[in-house]
Amino acid sequence: MAKFIKFFTALLLVFLLVNFLYLTLLPKIDWDFGKTREAYRFKNKQLKVLVFGNSMAMDGVNTEMLSGVFGPAYNFSVGGASLETNLIQLNEYLRNNAKPAKVLLMLGSAHTNYRNGNEVNPIIDYYYGDDFVVKNLKGIPLFKFRWLFIENFKKLLSANHRSAIVVNGQLRINSIVPDISSKKNKLDSCLQNDVYNAPGYSGMWSIIDVCKKAGITIEIFEMPCWKEVQNNCTDINISRKTGDSVYNLQINNLNNFNRCDTLLDPKKDWLSKNHLNYSGSSKVTREIIRMLANTISPVNPN
Repeated sequence: MAKFIKFFTALLLVFLLVNFLYLTLLPKIDWDFGKTREAYRFKNKQLKVLVFGNSMAMDGVNTEMLSGVFGPAYNFSVGGASLETNLIQLNEYLRNNAKPAKVLLMLGSAHTNYRNGNEVNPIIDYYYGDDFVVKNLKGIPLFKFRWLFIENFKKLLSANHRSAIVVNGQLRINSIVPDISSKKNKLDSCLQNDVYNAPGYSGMWSIIDVCKKAGITIEIFEMPCWKEVQNNCTDINISRKTGDSVYNLQINNLNNFNRCDTLLDPKKDWLSKNHLNYSGSSKVTREIIRMLANTISPVNPN
């Protein structure tokens, strides 16, 4: 019995040590983990532009370019982020820092429609929730973040991914995967107002509500995707009553196929399916800057 207790104790200590080392390494090797820890530690920041979204925005919006025109900007987007996840990030930033001039909410819904809109990214849950305390087996780091082990092992095998950097929250990778997909024949099924009122978009309306009450200008964009899920929608006007307020907004549709044809080279500007590489992100960000020119004052107007 004594040998069993010693063996079990030693095994438990090793397991705890491995979990501790895993958590120590993750922010150093995983992009989402590292940038989330960085953003979580923001205190008394004076950022002018906050960018929120999922991995499409993390790759696709160059916040260094935005900073050069509008003042300090940071890309809070993380892989697999729901709108509820973005809401948590925004509220946490506003709780500890000065309010920004503008929030850019980058939707990746042209192909996902936020079916799991109320789920919170486990990394955000770990930092912004109470997951520093392990309550059950699912909360043990090796179990909670098990998918990251496989993902980061794949990244270590790729020279392009090993050379990737994160600048102002944007993930920069120069790898090229051409878009060889084709536009679908039916291009007239544009996203309508009722799409954005679906349950998965509730977080978006909460973000809008937070921004309006705080006096922060919010701009919403649909991120560009591969040709097979581009559409012929113009910019989309949406409205909704939230509490005592009625919000009328415009979705700036970067996923319009004519706009994509003008902005992007399908052979050079994509990192993977629906994800922009550094070249593509620079082109899309220039268009965003152009569209924002009349809504936010530049740092050096002269």
